[in-house]
Amino acid sequence: MAVQNDKDKAQSPATLMDVAREANVSIATASRVLNGSTRKVRNQSYVKVMEAATKLNYRPNAYAQAVAKGTAPNIVLLVSDISDPYFAAVSQGVVKAAAERGISVTIGVAATPHEELEAVRKATATRPRGIIISESEYVNAPERDDLTNELRQYESTGGRAVFILNRNLPFPAVDVANDVGARAVAKLIVDSGYSRPVILRGDETHRSSHERLTAVREVFADAGIEIDPRAVANGKFSRTEGYAAIMQMARSGLLKPGDEALYDGRGIDSVVALNDVMAIGAMTALRANGIEPGEDVGVTGFGDIPYSADVYPPLTTVHLPLDQMGQAAVDAILAKRDEAADGGSANRLIYVQSAPDVVLRGSLPRR
Repeated sequence: MAVQNDKDKAQSPATLMDVAREANVSIATASRVLNGSTRKVRNQSYVKVMEAATKLNYRPNAYAQAVAKGTAPNIVLLVSDISDPYFAAVSQGVVKAAAERGISVTIGVAATPHEELEAVRKATATRPRGIIISESEYVNAPERDDLTNELRQYESTGGRAVFILNRNLPFPAVDVANDVGARAVAKLIVDSGYSRPVILRGDETHRSSHERLTAVREVFADAGIEIDPRAVANGKFSRTEGYAAIMQMARSGLLKPGDEALYDGRGIDSVVALNDVMAIGAMTALRANGIEPGEDVGVTGFGDIPYSADVYPPLTTVHLPLDQMGQAAVDAILAKRDEAADGGSANRLIYVQSAPDVVLRGSLPRR
């Protein structure tokens, strides 16, 4: 067992108690001087504390100071899957924007509404300066009311909550025009000569998935294209689930022309994935079944994650400014109170992109 000698002790950082002892004042008085309390301290005591702090080379704990004042100098960011490139890109934007302002970021993972509620409860107990939730799109989840109450109580103590891609709760939300982007990519698919799509969606109660799917259906309907009911599958916004959905269709004989194939036996000519990772998983599954993406079928995604340009063929997708979305959330957290009030209700939307661009790449050649 290691024994601490006097030299080790001398090198240990001075504590508030050390300063109070050196200045011959109470810890409360030393704290008021060094932690910026608004309560007045006699000038003589103030001088003694400052001299003791200088002598002992005391360095105040910024985190403890902020907690004592009601908020810690950090932001909590909750995502559903840190390994997903979408959430990684948003997280990068949050961390970068916060670091530029001297604010640290604590990232937590909450994959379900229940986990999200529990994570928020734990986060509010530490009194961070703000909480950013980059998920929470299950609009009918029973945890919504409890989450709203938890965050309202947190805001009443001076904290701030901001959502990314959720506008169903009474808090500021960074959003993009999901429906506009979905219509744009669907129109590109139709204009490029495709008429027999498989659509990979997320869960039915997932807001972004619902908005994108509705818009895609509308564009196909306007073009006189009837989507085979068996051609819509839940890829759960996951690469592995997108892969599994296409593999299951292939095993059932739905993709290639044949008696059991979609579209009256003609099979499919395209895969419309409502996010990029499902599209990437789908391309792998297509190849595994002898169907070449970008040649035999067209493939599109949504989000323009960093990997979308690196897969083969490069993925045609809807560009979302993921880094800017994270930055906008931080800006909303750190905005002055009077600036926030100028925006109207707490449920105002923070649009970083009103008309998402479609990035045309090799996965969707014209037929």
